[in-house]
Amino acid sequence: MAASPSLSNGFGYRAHQRVRCVVLLMVLSIPAFVAAAEKPLLRIGYVEFPPYEYQNDAGEAAGSFIELSQRVAEEAGYRVEFVYLPISRIYLFLQQGRIDVWPGLTGIPMLEKQVIVSASHPIRVELAAWFLGDTPPLTQFDDLRGKRLILISGYTYGGLAKYLKGLDDVELTYTTNHRSALDMLQRDRGDYLLDYVEPIKSTPGHDSFKGLQHSFVRERIAGWIFSRERPDAVRYRDEFDAAYQRLRERDGHSTDFSSPAPGTLPGFPESLVRQAPAGVGE
Repeated sequence: MAASPSLSNGFGYRAHQRVRCVVLLMVLSIPAFVAAAEKPLLRIGYVEFPPYEYQNDAGEAAGSFIELSQRVAEEAGYRVEFVYLPISRIYLFLQQGRIDVWPGLTGIPMLEKQVIVSASHPIRVELAAWFLGDTPPLTQFDDLRGKRLILISGYTYGGLAKYLKGLDDVELTYTTNHRSALDMLQRDRGDYLLDYVEPIKSTPGHDSFKGLQHSFVRERIAGWIFSRERPDAVRYRDEFDAAYQRLRERDGHSTDFSSPAPGTLPGFPESLVRQAPAGVGE
């Protein structure tokens, strides 16, 4: 049975209208796609340093500093690509300009002339000497003399690793990650483990180490570290600083650890005490 002309025309009219709506939506969405594509891309390196930055089970960048970096980059008008790397490769990629920026800890002399550091310092972390059993807590830096120390491979500890290596009466042992470092401490491979408080507390099973304690060694501050090999490094730095300040004002978020100067254990080497120099490193 043939449809009546009026009914058929109604179907045709509605179909025509639907097509027009789809086309209109596509046309309206084109500027958004074009705008997104026109935003410059920043390659952001990151390392395993929970809870601030790490790779999650899905293989994606995660952590509080990652989330903040994403927000700051977007506020500054950039798209981002996160690149997961070992800490030693972060140094190399910054030197070679293979990444634009790393959200990391400031204060490694070997990169002073190769990076530019943001004026904003949104995170402060504590380096500690971890110990078990009857090992006494530290009261001064010289308490580390004559001891066996466990360090994380690739970490410079802001120049402290090199300083300790130059001491004749300190024995250094290295391992690859926070969990294996705790295991070595438990097996009495060292008297103290030098590692950061939050990453250790974020290590699964850390609370199973009976009698685990720590003594304060020094504070470190974090910022955004840009490779000087990138031609727009200064502009990136300035735009990140401006974007972070806008977010602080908009969110009522006042955190910035540029001052006061980070604290240290009594007797800590003065040559290593720097406030946000042009360098980076765990």
